[in-house]
Amino acid sequence: MLNTKASSKCGLLLTKLASYDLPLHIILDLFNCYVLPTYTYGLSLWFGRTSEATMDAANSVFTKFLKRYLGIPYHTNNSITHFITNTEPLSFILHNIYPQSFTSLSFPACLNGIQLSQTANNPETYNPYNPLPKIPSYFWRSRYTGTLPTYAKSRRFLCQEIFDTLHNDMCINPTFHLISNECICMACGELMTHYHQYFCRFVNDE
Repeated sequence: MLNTKASSKCGLLLTKLASYDLPLHIILDLFNCYVLPTYTYGLSLWFGRTSEATMDAANSVFTKFLKRYLGIPYHTNNSITHFITNTEPLSFILHNIYPQSFTSLSFPACLNGIQLSQTANNPETYNPYNPLPKIPSYFWRSRYTGTLPTYAKSRRFLCQEIFDTLHNDMCINPTFHLISNECICMACGELMTHYHQYFCRFVNDE
């Protein structure tokens, strides 16, 4: 229910923006202001009691929000998305603020000195997210400079190159597919690897 509500808020929020020519920190502030409270309200009552699939769906809500800002398809790599935006999955965000959610609760005096079982298993320590082990090795051949353009058109063109979404425009296989040893470039007729446009003699000649 929370995932459905948060997803609807993301869609409404992004459609109300007059322009996507905004820096990343503004987009993240909008998410934290309008969408994140959907999950943080009553967090101590439900977090840790949900299935892994439910938390994966929550992570998907945030990554889809980021990918829409970046102008890339939803199926693109999540680890690369978090790396270039310097963010972490929503489950990590909720886990790190979970201990603070108990400060809004009040208990009778007879319970003084008793520790809640939820807080006993979740110490107030920051649990960092490291996307590097999950980033495909081919990504390091991309032309990512470490920054994202503010203008939406320039950002979309850069991200299409970073995520190699132009592969289907050059491959002889017209259907959606993952890059494999069967991919052949329709321009040069050679085997296509990731970022084939860097090496294709016909593209470089143009």
